[in-house]
Amino acid sequence: MTTRTIMAQFVRKYSLISGISDEFLLRLFVFLPVKIAEPVHLQGGTISFFYALHALPCVGFRAELDGKSVTYSSDTLYDPERLLGLQERGIISEARRQWLLHRGSVQQSDLLLHEAGVPPIHTPAAPLLALPDEVRANLRIIHVSDKRAAEDFKGIEMVRSGFENTISVPVPVSPYAHSTNILQMLLSTDLFRSLDASTAIDFLQVVRVTTYNAGDVICRTGDPPDFLRILQSGTVQYERDGFSRELRYCDYFGEVSMLTDEDHLATATATSHVEMVEVSRDSFTHLLGTRPLLKERVMRRSRLRYTESWRAIAANSVFATFSMAQVTQLQSVMQEETIQAGQLIWRRGDIVSDVILVGEGKFHFKELKLTATQPFMQGALLADVFALEQRKPHRLTFAALTDGKIFRIGGSDLLEFLDNNPGLFIFMQDSVLVE
Repeated sequence: MTTRTIMAQFVRKYSLISGISDEFLLRLFVFLPVKIAEPVHLQGGTISFFYALHALPCVGFRAELDGKSVTYSSDTLYDPERLLGLQERGIISEARRQWLLHRGSVQQSDLLLHEAGVPPIHTPAAPLLALPDEVRANLRIIHVSDKRAAEDFKGIEMVRSGFENTISVPVPVSPYAHSTNILQMLLSTDLFRSLDASTAIDFLQVVRVTTYNAGDVICRTGDPPDFLRILQSGTVQYERDGFSRELRYCDYFGEVSMLTDEDHLATATATSHVEMVEVSRDSFTHLLGTRPLLKERVMRRSRLRYTESWRAIAANSVFATFSMAQVTQLQSVMQEETIQAGQLIWRRGDIVSDVILVGEGKFHFKELKLTATQPFMQGALLADVFALEQRKPHRLTFAALTDGKIFRIGGSDLLEFLDNNPGLFIFMQDSVLVE
C-alpha cells in the first residue's frame, strides 16, 4: 500500500539490482495504490499518507482507530528553522512548509515513530528535543545507533527490534472482532475460502478458540479423531512419517481423521504460544452432512494431502518449508509413476516438457559418472525452468538405477504453480537440481 510514485521508484531500483523485469517483480506482491491525504479505510480504522521531505520520494502515514493514532514519519527532515530557509529560497511553498510542520511527520499522536538518521537529509536531535511535552511523551526514534541515541537524543526512547519489544496502543475491543478474525482466517484457507454466508454463520456458531503454550502436545499419532484445527496464531511442529513441517497461520489438520474415522496420522506440538480455532467432530460432520459440495471439497483435498507424495515433498529442502496450502496445491498437479530399473525418464535431445520429483529409488544422468551428488534419491527435484519456458531440449538422459517411484509435474502446471508462488520461481529459475 503506497503511492504510484513510490511504487515506480521501488520497482525500477530492484529491477536494476536483480536483473528481474518490472512485470515479474509486480507479481511478487499485491499493490494497493493510495492517494496523498485521502484516507484508506481498513479494519474499522483509517490510514492517511503524506509525502516526507527527503532526497528520495518517501511517504509516511497516520493510522487512526477508535480515537487512537499512530504516526510514522518515514525518512524525513523535520527542522522548523531549515524548513523556513527552504521556503524563503523558493524551494518549497508556504503551504508545503505548514504541512510539514503540523500535518506531516510530527503531530500529536498516541505513538509517534520518527526516523532520525544522519542530518542533513534526516531530522537532527534539537528540533525533536524542543517539541512540546505532550508530543514528545509518545515519541520514539528509529534509524539511530545506540551511541547516538544516548548522546544526542537524551530523554527520547529508541525503538528496539524483536517481538518482545512490540509497542501496543490499546484500543477498545470491537464486539465483532472475534467473529471477524475467524471469518478472515477461514476465507484465507484453500479449503474454506469459498464459504457462503450461511455456512460461515454456522461455522461461527460451533467453533471454539483454544490456546496452547510452547511445548504442549496438541494431538499425537494414534489419538482418536476429535477436532478440525485451524491455526490462528503461533507456530506448530507437525510430525508425520518421520518428517516434520512447521505450520503457520491458516494451516489446518485433523479433517481426514474425522472423515475416515481413522486415528490421527501425525503429532502436532506447539512451538510458541498458539491460538487454535477448533471444530468438534460432531459439529464438523453435521456441517458436511448438510453441505455436500463442501464435503466433496474436503474429501478431494484430503485425498491429495495424504498420498505418497507427502514423503517426497517433505524430503525436499525447498518444499519442506511450504505451507500446507502450498503443499496441497503442488500435490494437485503431481502424477505418480512406478518406474523399473533401467527405464529412461528423459532422453537427451527431447524437448523439456516436465519436471521430476523423486519419490523412491535411485536415479542418475547416464552421461555423467556417479559422484557424491548422484544417484538422486527421495526428495530430489529435477527441474530446468529456463529450458521449460524456452522449450529447449534436454542436455542429458535421466534414467532409473533401481525400481522406484517418481512424481511428474507437467510443464504448464509447474509454470502456473510458479506464477502463484513467484518467490519459488526466483529460487528455481537458474537451477536444474533442487534437493
